[in-house]
Amino acid sequence: MRQSTLAVICGAALCIILAYSWCGRNPPGQLGILSVTPTPRPSTSTITPTVAAAASPTAAPSASAAVTPSPTPTPTASAQAVPPEFQKVAQKAAPAIVELTLFDATGKLLRSGNAFYVSRDGLLATSHDLVADAAYGVAKSSDGKIRNVTGVIDFSKTSGLAILRAETKVGVPYLPLQKTAESIAVNAWGVVVSNSLEHKEQPIAGGQIASRGQDPKKDTFQIGGTIPNDATGAPVLDANGDVVGVVTAGGKNEIQPSGQIEPLLAPIKSAMTGRWAGAPQESPSPTPTPRVARRVLFNPAPKYPFEARSIRIGPRRGNGKYRVTFGTNGLVRNVQTVESTGQPILDQAAIDGLRQWRAEPGSGEWTVLVPITFQP
Repeated sequence: MRQSTLAVICGAALCIILAYSWCGRNPPGQLGILSVTPTPRPSTSTITPTVAAAASPTAAPSASAAVTPSPTPTPTASAQAVPPEFQKVAQKAAPAIVELTLFDATGKLLRSGNAFYVSRDGLLATSHDLVADAAYGVAKSSDGKIRNVTGVIDFSKTSGLAILRAETKVGVPYLPLQKTAESIAVNAWGVVVSNSLEHKEQPIAGGQIASRGQDPKKDTFQIGGTIPNDATGAPVLDANGDVVGVVTAGGKNEIQPSGQIEPLLAPIKSAMTGRWAGAPQESPSPTPTPRVARRVLFNPAPKYPFEARSIRIGPRRGNGKYRVTFGTNGLVRNVQTVESTGQPILDQAAIDGLRQWRAEPGSGEWTVLVPITFQP
């Protein structure tokens, strides 16, 4: 009897111990219940979003409202890449954008810059600072064609723009000017397109229009990004390929609107050739001296020699300048290297090509300084 009583007592004690031990553990799901108590503990990296979602479906909106992710900052115009569609705009405009090379009265190179045709008969628009002290110049287009520039027809000190004329018999491709000034809108894209003669690819820079003046036809406007220092005289184009402005000072973001070009073009007639401010003034003499400068009638671009393709030439080593002397019959009498390309084979190719040029006959010899850029 005592043994059975003792066994019952031991069994009951064992059940009590097991029950106490079992109740001391957390039942399944208790972690989810604790995660949504009124005073939640700071979450740690070990608590995953899956556990929080399993705890309470209504907890997710409050959590997202408490910790609202900050929007990704929009890059500024200076950091934005030019939209791809402007590459096609630049390629289409390239034939009308030229490298304008200016010389003093002695034939010494002054500077080079950009200009662009605004009419089929050879009118060029550019920055007046670029041409103000030049004695003469030439315009070279992307196809290698070199045209003599007769001079500055008109300019404006207020806008800093100038209109020149290049000689042409067959006409030239030109860029249309934007007609509606109000379409120069803030946040619209405008890109600066320079000539491609000294670059491997068509150089494009620019960004969104950051601000504009009260009068879009007269006041300068700005675009985001950095305008290259060698972009002076380059056009600023919109998405349609129309000119909305002109760079008048390289490295600065102020741009003259295309509306400033129209007043300069209006009074120009086809017979106007312009003049160079730096050209030497003829001194009066008893016997008038005939003007010996004449037009170049035939000026094919020198061809890149096949033998030079195996020579590694730096990106700027293919540039040279040569003085061509024409006789009274219009034939070339002499070609002199003024600035070498650094490669004798290229210099010789330039001389051979320039000897084929022809000019209109006249009384007396005359010379012209020709810049040549070789591209394989």
